[in-house]
Amino acid sequence: MSISLGLERVASVLHALKSPQKSFKVFHVAGTNGKGSVCAYLSSILYQSSLTTGRFTSPYLVHPRYSISINEKPVSKVLFDDVHGLVQSVSKRDAIDATSFELLTATALEIFHRKGVDIAVVEVGLGGRFDATNVDYKVGGVLGSVITRIGLDHQGYLGNTVEDITHQKTGIMRRDVPVTVHGDNDDNIRRVILQDAVVENCPLTIVSPSSLRREVDDHGLETVNLGTKSFGSISLSDTPLNGSYQLMNLACAITAIDLAHASLPTVTPESIREGIVNTKWPGRLQLLSASEFTGDDKQQHVLLDGAHNVQAATFLSDYVETLRKNTKDGTVTWVVALSGDRNCKEIMSLLLQRGDRFYPASFGPVDGMPWVRPINMEELKHAATDLLGSKDRVLFVDGATNEIIRDACKHDSPVVVCGSLYLVSEVLAGLPEKYL
Repeated sequence: MSISLGLERVASVLHALKSPQKSFKVFHVAGTNGKGSVCAYLSSILYQSSLTTGRFTSPYLVHPRYSISINEKPVSKVLFDDVHGLVQSVSKRDAIDATSFELLTATALEIFHRKGVDIAVVEVGLGGRFDATNVDYKVGGVLGSVITRIGLDHQGYLGNTVEDITHQKTGIMRRDVPVTVHGDNDDNIRRVILQDAVVENCPLTIVSPSSLRREVDDHGLETVNLGTKSFGSISLSDTPLNGSYQLMNLACAITAIDLAHASLPTVTPESIREGIVNTKWPGRLQLLSASEFTGDDKQQHVLLDGAHNVQAATFLSDYVETLRKNTKDGTVTWVVALSGDRNCKEIMSLLLQRGDRFYPASFGPVDGMPWVRPINMEELKHAATDLLGSKDRVLFVDGATNEIIRDACKHDSPVVVCGSLYLVSEVLAGLPEKYL
């Protein structure tokens, strides 16, 4: 089975379940990069505002149930297995033949219904227009749509140009429902978003870097603030997520809530601040101690990041520069695995620098997605050798991912594990659950 976009199958499953998605309100988030972070901010703020909150994101880490959260905690295995089993039986009984992602989407929506959530924060899986999450929520059910940064990704399914891809992502727009747009998108992307918003009569708010006000106090401490209509000035500087780009993601989340404030009376400046401080988003610029892999007290960082495309690799490279500055020789040790449809040399050229070390890695079969396969490690080794200019800097460990990381930690440099969320998922699967 391969990726099969369309809304008919998931609609049939939901109809058989008596349309659970019509029992709660929704924030729907699409984009190429940043949409998961926006969902994490949104759900944390809503939960801190005394709202029963569901969140559905993809791809999942470790196990499908980790893609579904209630009040910032993954749903229990018992609940997940019960509902997922029901959804599978409905699909089989009615000969719907729903895909694994459609079954997971229906499972999330049914769980949200059973747990009586007030708000569901839903991340698009692929594209938007024909994605399984783009189902018929009840009239007035969608409080806001968010479109994050858009770039070239999944061209085989969404189109060969950013304009085509953007049009697929704007498919989540609902008539008269406000849309929040990440302002760092190129003009041609914004043009398509504007045109499609006009067709749907959607109020459009673009969050640009100029929307953020930077202030420096007498001690040289910089704060970044966002002005809102409903909550006054909100400081973004307390976000616990790494990466300067997170300020814009957070600004998009707060703006979406600001635009829907009439339907969210329990949200206050205080609950927004609490939501920001308590946001967690594993596998994205996640700093861990090397001791988790080596078992000793080695003072060294291991950075996990699911960067899997050119745009995300650029953001990762910017952040890694801060790690390079704190090392003796500015070198980094990389552990990389990429999916088979990626241009490995283009992505790796944004990351690797002469003098770095490189370990090729892989990942195992992805549950329910047999078409997802890693690039052969020999191909990664060849690309790294060309970029580093020496095969001596390309190392190899015949073992599991966490064994590769343990070996990488022998070197006196930061270790960066990246290239695929499926790789990151394998790493986290071997660590205590507190990191999820």
